[in-house]
Amino acid sequence: MTPHIVIVGAGPAGSSAAILLAQRGARVTLLERARFPRDKTCGDGCTPRALWMLERLGLGALPDEVGAPVDSVRAVSPGGLTWNAVIPERLFGGRASVVPREVLDERLVRRAVQVGATLREGVRVVGLERARDALRVHCQTGEPLDADVVLGCDGSPSVVRGALGAPAFPEHEGAFAVRAYYEDVRLTHPRSMGFFWEEALLPAYGWIFPLPGGRANVGLGMRADQLAASGARLPELLERFCASPHVARELTGARRVGRVKGHHLPYGSSAHQTTFDRALLLGDAAGFVNPLTGEGIEFALESGAFAAETLVEAFSTGDLSARGLHGYARRWRPRFRTAFRLNRRLMWAFERPRMLDRVFRIANQETWAGDELIDVLSGEATRLSWRFLAAVTFRS
Repeated sequence: MTPHIVIVGAGPAGSSAAILLAQRGARVTLLERARFPRDKTCGDGCTPRALWMLERLGLGALPDEVGAPVDSVRAVSPGGLTWNAVIPERLFGGRASVVPREVLDERLVRRAVQVGATLREGVRVVGLERARDALRVHCQTGEPLDADVVLGCDGSPSVVRGALGAPAFPEHEGAFAVRAYYEDVRLTHPRSMGFFWEEALLPAYGWIFPLPGGRANVGLGMRADQLAASGARLPELLERFCASPHVARELTGARRVGRVKGHHLPYGSSAHQTTFDRALLLGDAAGFVNPLTGEGIEFALESGAFAAETLVEAFSTGDLSARGLHGYARRWRPRFRTAFRLNRRLMWAFERPRMLDRVFRIANQETWAGDELIDVLSGEATRLSWRFLAAVTFRS
């Protein structure tokens, strides 16, 4: 009998797993509480690795069709130092893109349907129940579904995560981010992802990412416990960010469209328990978010691939217990964990204006230091060289 996989949440993680499983002949049901096209609060940035994953999923042309091409990074330090860097070819061809999630997520889920997955929209999952040889998925309306395996891809907070008994994410291991869209934007560097660390707003950091048609995604993020301690409100901090000199110059003549939206981001450094009997957690529901930049799309897409590979392996043995699904952790841990832990530690440096100024100064002076920094901001770094650490620590 063909195994039935129920995937809760049809974002990048859920759709990635659905595409790869359906292509292997599995019976896949995708449950999504919204209806497509639907928005998702996000920076919309697709890293070089994310574009590589989209190619694997059969959507390689998507970024060129509907995204804004990006081939460089522009960062401004608290002291006003600017660092510009071209994304090197060694990072998956040096291409990145900014694709609105309203478009990206719909194209991904339609690809899943194209290759054989069943999509059910407007379905709100409210809980799970363990049956003898299945997991029963309870929805707010309609009959429950029985699944051989459930994939929790329902973001943060995750109903599936809670139903499986996984612990909540610690407050200090997550952030809140807000973003707004602007139109009539004339960026000084229209092919760059812009990162800004304004001294008056630290430990928050902000971004401006170009979008097609003269639009931009403008946002700000801050660690959850620091935000609570400050008593500040992120929408107000975003207003201050947009009025700061470096950002205001980029937004001269631009106009905000729509409302400011916020979202919780659980850090990957708190990703631990992701494997259960007949169930896996993917994407934000697992905590697969870069602690330094808030990037999650590439990790969501890749976790979907890891889950699909694991299930194909488990179905061949017939062992769907947590032990039988351990191949999932065996795949994601060496790929994600070291980078997440490094970036979590780097947050300390990126919240200190003098040290961050020093990092950018050295990156401007030394090509090798710039190469290491671009790896960090692209989510590809797993370590920093002793030469980099010594230069930041001792060079004036």
